Amino acid sequence: MRGNGILGQTASIACFGQRPLIVGGDRSFKIVHKPLQALAKNHSLTLTQASYHPDCSETSLEGLRGAVVSQQADFIIGVGGGKALDAAKLLAEQCQLPIVTIPTSAATCAAWSALSNVYSDEGAFAYDVALARCPDLLILDYDLIKTAPPRTLVAGIGDAIAKWYEASVSSGSSTATLTVAALQQARVLRDLLLQNAKSALQDPGGPVWQEVVDATILLAGAIGGVGWGCLSHSRRSRRPQWFNPN
Repeated sequence: MRGNGILGQTASIACFGQRPLIVGGDRSFKIVHKPLQALAKNHSLTLTQASYHPDCSETSLEGLRGAVVSQQADFIIGVGGGKALDAAKLLAEQCQLPIVTIPTSAATCAAWSALSNVYSDEGAFAYDVALARCPDLLILDYDLIKTAPPRTLVAGIGDAIAKWYEASVSSGSSTATLTVAALQQARVLRDLLLQNAKSALQDPGGPVWQEVVDATILLAGAIGGVGWGCLSHSRRSRRPQWFNPN
């Protein structure tokens, strides 16, 4: 779901349960507090929150799993940027719970992709985990995205454009249907962003800006979903011992 100021009006979030655990960071909690409290009041939700800090790491995930049990959470709401959303998605899969993502910047496509990156407590990349499915609901509230610094959208544009160059080098000769589809989508994404990025950055919140946000979060995420659908068994076998797929 996407639109201006839609978070506080998204009644369908209550379809997933009554006791959501909100996973994010301090800044993100403050941004979404008011609209989520309105939802909680209107739909009798009991909200609890847990921080993913210091990072989307095994230590943090262990603590979050404990929070799910202690709070008797019946679904997860991930709020924030890429690492917060990665932690929320992986937590939901480990606990076999529905997951709702609410991005607060357009820096990555993590809100929609079926992938989580895991880091050390110090922030060094450790490994990635291909998830069984994409999030159950993504709420893209342009008013939330607009509160992020412009540099986060610049980062998202760069990340999204890079998908074409990465994919064309690694998979450009593939004849697999889904891989070819992902490659063509990545090319379209690159062209859209090269054409519209400058105008978007000059008019935050405007129509072109919204299209670029859609491209960096939604189209980039769709490409990731199609591309990761072609993962080989050997890549999926990189999951750690504690990972328990659905």
